[in-house]
Amino acid sequence: MGELLVPAGGRFRVLDGIFAVEGPGRRRHVGAGALRGLRAARGAAGAAAGADPGAGALLEQLAAIQERDPAALRRILLYQLVQLLHDHPRGDLPDTAAGFGVDPDEAAALVHAAAGSPRLDPAQRAAAEGLEDAWLAGRVRAAAWSAAVLPPSVAAGDPLLARRLAELAGRVRAADALLDEAREYEDREDPERAAAAYGQAARLAWDCPRAVRGLVRTHRPADGDPGPLEAWPLPGGVALRRPPGADPDGSRRVVRLTRREPLTTPLPEVPGPLGAEPLTDRRAPLGREVRYVALPAEGGTPLISAPLLVAPEATELRVTDGRARIEASWLRPPGSTGVRATLTGPEGRTVELGPPVAPGPADGREAVRAEGLEPGAYVLRVRCRYAGVGGEVWSGGVEAPTAVHPWPEPVVGLGAVARDAGGLEFRWTGGGGGRVRFVQWPGTAPAEGAELAASALPEALPWVDCDGIAQPPPGTLATVSAVAVLGERALAGPGVVVEAPEPVTGLTVRRTTAGRARISFDWPDGAGRVTVAVTPEPGGERAEHPVVRAVFLREGLELPVGPGAVRVTAYAAPRSALATAAAPRDAEQAVLPADVAIAYRLLPGPRRMLRRGPAVLRVTLHAPGGDPGSGLPDFVLVAGAGGGAARPHRPADGAELCRVTGAELAASGTVEREIDPRAPGGPYAVRGFLLGGRAASVRLDEPSLTSLVVR
Repeated sequence: MGELLVPAGGRFRVLDGIFAVEGPGRRRHVGAGALRGLRAARGAAGAAAGADPGAGALLEQLAAIQERDPAALRRILLYQLVQLLHDHPRGDLPDTAAGFGVDPDEAAALVHAAAGSPRLDPAQRAAAEGLEDAWLAGRVRAAAWSAAVLPPSVAAGDPLLARRLAELAGRVRAADALLDEAREYEDREDPERAAAAYGQAARLAWDCPRAVRGLVRTHRPADGDPGPLEAWPLPGGVALRRPPGADPDGSRRVVRLTRREPLTTPLPEVPGPLGAEPLTDRRAPLGREVRYVALPAEGGTPLISAPLLVAPEATELRVTDGRARIEASWLRPPGSTGVRATLTGPEGRTVELGPPVAPGPADGREAVRAEGLEPGAYVLRVRCRYAGVGGEVWSGGVEAPTAVHPWPEPVVGLGAVARDAGGLEFRWTGGGGGRVRFVQWPGTAPAEGAELAASALPEALPWVDCDGIAQPPPGTLATVSAVAVLGERALAGPGVVVEAPEPVTGLTVRRTTAGRARISFDWPDGAGRVTVAVTPEPGGERAEHPVVRAVFLREGLELPVGPGAVRVTAYAAPRSALATAAAPRDAEQAVLPADVAIAYRLLPGPRRMLRRGPAVLRVTLHAPGGDPGSGLPDFVLVAGAGGGAARPHRPADGAELCRVTGAELAASGTVEREIDPRAPGGPYAVRGFLLGGRAASVRLDEPSLTSLVVR
């Protein structure tokens, strides 16, 4: 106060009935206006200098005190100066008082007054300083206990204090008389009058434990009275609410009773209005049993709560079930020293779960987990522990019903093999108790054994049936996962990569030379390799030949096929080395008949006397692969049109000279025919052709074209 109010070099006066400050050249009375003006001046001057904001708050508080009682600041200052002189080793000298800023004309009188004032120890000082506040708040018992601590001579020279102590003593006597009257009514077993007397005593001294406890003990609600005061524990205190039938306009003071609290302890008040909105007692003692009483300010019915153990429950209890397990988490209320979680099963057996997992830094939730549970209905209960008087105290507990549902067995193994009939066959192990669904995950597949909701699964692949037989569309490259499903629950299983390459089209095969054939086809999109398989007919060892696209497009493909009939199949190889390729359902294939060749030669006729006879055509059937089969083509020899050297390029380019049927060749193997020279045309060119039957698959073995002249 001195630092705030007295200017440099100034003094203050307090003994002439006012509180004044003397500065250089003038004296100023310290009133509420001066205090607020000083606050404004200090605020404007000290804002830029970073002045202590607490100084402005103190000046405002002093101004409010001065407005309420003009003599209050003077009394406060005198009290503090006296205590300073009592505590100073040289407090009996006027120079000491002057050193505190007191005007020198008043220093000696102040020292004399301090010498005649009673010296107070710390407890007495605390009682003296709190007495007036307790009286103004209506805490009569607390004020009386403070007055009892003071020495008897404390009010000898203080009329105001003496008057206050007299008022306090009168109030205490009136309250004690009412308590005696109430006890007499109790002895007469008249609780109604006893409650009325206790109520009057509580209105005189609302912090009197005997009055409030007696009121609680004897009060009996009459017909039409509102219900009890609603109270329930919550994290951070106890919530209180006015019952629905209570007068909403009635002013009430709410006090707390604590069981086993000494009767000499004044009752605490719960500050705040009691209305429809909850009033929270944030100082409620954890682990103790309490009751609350809402005392009416004037006539009216008190509201009394039922006994309540201040043991808040865990909040935000969440319970989830999984495969043969239950998980629970909650928030532990502040002040709780521990938590106990129990689980009651379908047969009524209750077990205590393990210690909760420590709360995480993110949400502060504790959690427990119970595993190995059979399907059925369960009840989880969570209770909180508190340190009470004489031992531990447990809350009533919060319960959450839950259930463990049946789950399928997980799929633990999955494979795929190509089927001879085309497509794939999936083979798996596990998945008992449910059905297995084959799916393709749109993103990253969940871990094996992950618990899923069936409604969140992708649709089953349409090209896989319930037996695992798959016909993937051409071009498929997918990771197929097996999921075990039972009702609304599913377990993720392993996956396997499968591929259905694009089919090979346009396959043609023709023999080139003995034992070899040229193979051509349309290369499938996206394929890096194609496998060409050659299988002897009617049965033999299959030979596979991988073909690379670049080589095929540059050089073509010619393979050894042998002289016999063969079946040639071509299919694209998978693009992924990890994929299981589906066998093509209708792979492109071609049957190449056995190597059959028909050779012909034009032999000069035999000499007859002075000239040669007609030329001889010899046609020979060669079948190195064995039986040539049926349907052999006919062989025709055609002379060029117009005669001479014009050589036919196709059967229609000339006249047919002779024909050897396929049946004749099949019967004898070699057929010879004479070819008469034309008269009078002279030499002319001829050529043989195969017509009808298997003409496209039978090789025609031609001689040198220069030898094909009939002379």
